Amino acid sequence: MVRRSPRALALWGGATAVALVTAVVVASDLAAIHRRAADLGPVVHAVVASRDLPLGAEVRPADVEERDVHRSELPDGVVEGARSIIGRVITVPVVRGSFVTAAHLAPRRRTGLDGAVPPGMRAMRVIVTNPIRPRPGAAVDVLATFDVGTGTTGDTESSTVVVAAGVVVVGVDAEAARAGAHGDTLGVTLLVDASDAERLAFAEANGVVTIALVPPEDAARR
Repeated sequence: MVRRSPRALALWGGATAVALVTAVVVASDLAAIHRRAADLGPVVHAVVASRDLPLGAEVRPADVEERDVHRSELPDGVVEGARSIIGRVITVPVVRGSFVTAAHLAPRRRTGLDGAVPPGMRAMRVIVTNPIRPRPGAAVDVLATFDVGTGTTGDTESSTVVVAAGVVVVGVDAEAARAGAHGDTLGVTLLVDASDAERLAFAEANGVVTIALVPPEDAARR
């Protein structure tokens, strides 16, 4: 029989002890991981915007992607499964990399431009003069200039007023651009409330309408 030296026996015993301690620690860590996973809930395929999604956009396959996240780590209403929202209309803009929730989407029965119009609001197209070209989702002030009479020198005087402040652009139809008596014009569709719609209609019928881009923080809160 092979006799082991006391030193070898001590080393073997130490290795065995280390192995046992390691096994206990690993088992404890695995148990903790499983408990943590159970606390977090199941993993779901949460939908994330792969690019900025502006108001009125119709979701396309390239616009969204899926990210595996524990359900408890997600905000309320996050959509699961990218294919489930293809063709839906965006009613609240989504920034690239953000989760897409049910609150960002129009009901399935609403498509096209009408899908972007919330209850109580109106989508109204106006012809603006000497325009900038705002992107959909941008906020603008709408100004109208009216002739108010003849001054003492015989020249026609005019007055400019803001008829709608911080309204959101739904779309721009570039093909409507043309040269007019007051300068280049462009068709811009705006999301406004009923009173704004009345003022815009009056301004377009009786004056010259233009727009000014404003910061997103100045967008009207509807």
